[in-house]
Amino acid sequence: MNCVIVILSIVATVCGIQYDGLRVKFGWTDALADMEYFFKIPRTIAEVENEGWLRTERPPGPLPELRMYCPPGRGVCPLYDTAGFVAGLMVAIPVEDFVSVVKPEKKFIKWSAPAAEGEPAKDYWTATQYFVSEESLKAGAGPQVENGATLQDGGVWVAGHDLRLMRIPSTEAELNSTTFKKQNCIPNMGTHYYYNMTRDLNCEELLPWFALTTQGDLVGTGFQVIGKVTKRKQREWFESIPNPKQSIQVTIPFAPDCLGDWGEKYGVISMHIYFVNDPWNIQCKSGDSIKPAPAIDRLLLNGYRYANQISDEVYKLFSG
Repeated sequence: MNCVIVILSIVATVCGIQYDGLRVKFGWTDALADMEYFFKIPRTIAEVENEGWLRTERPPGPLPELRMYCPPGRGVCPLYDTAGFVAGLMVAIPVEDFVSVVKPEKKFIKWSAPAAEGEPAKDYWTATQYFVSEESLKAGAGPQVENGATLQDGGVWVAGHDLRLMRIPSTEAELNSTTFKKQNCIPNMGTHYYYNMTRDLNCEELLPWFALTTQGDLVGTGFQVIGKVTKRKQREWFESIPNPKQSIQVTIPFAPDCLGDWGEKYGVISMHIYFVNDPWNIQCKSGDSIKPAPAIDRLLLNGYRYANQISDEVYKLFSG
């Protein structure tokens, strides 16, 4: 009997998600991965320094021992522990470029970034997620390069409404026991789980973070707020949502009306963060969505999806 249990454990480990990557920004295909979307984030200090990203002073917050490196524009900055492996990710929006109906100080930490090589001093609104708990880090059990998995501590930690860290579990079974509510699955994204998402939610209380699952495991997280940000000269980290109200209805069927209305009127800033190296292979199957969109909406979504795939493949072909 013990042998059977051991074998089943091994099989479960092998068959589960392999957290072998860290990529940012959704795309409909891998044709322009690392060019327009699905940007690879360095997972070790050796890699990030080789990329030329600069070590940068962090905004105030938990786990102060983690070191942060930022690319040009400082839109997405990974954090690393003393062993040199990735342990978190900060998202930053320039204060001067951000317009929102919701007061940003309720959602974000303000960061006055110092001037650096080629980067002027600038104020940002920031939100950070951590791949290790405060307890594990204090106990010397932080992520290890040898392990190789982006998530090694059973989840992701983000700030709740009270600004205290809360855990997003790494399994769908445990996630279903939390306040995160299952919504719909989108190919190349996964099944969305939004914090306390009900039709009665006050849209000012929308948590900026949501969870993404596939095959019963956490495959990524997402960052989403109502508002608009001026496009940058550097890499564009945030996703373009052409029809916010329809997209919200298809993805978040139990969202309050205000979310679609505000998204249409004020815009939506969105970013998907993946803990696997091939997010373009994430698929949706029966049961992955809590309330599948109407047939006409699914037809329109698939049409938009395939049009983007063809467009990106053609662009890649002729751009060399």
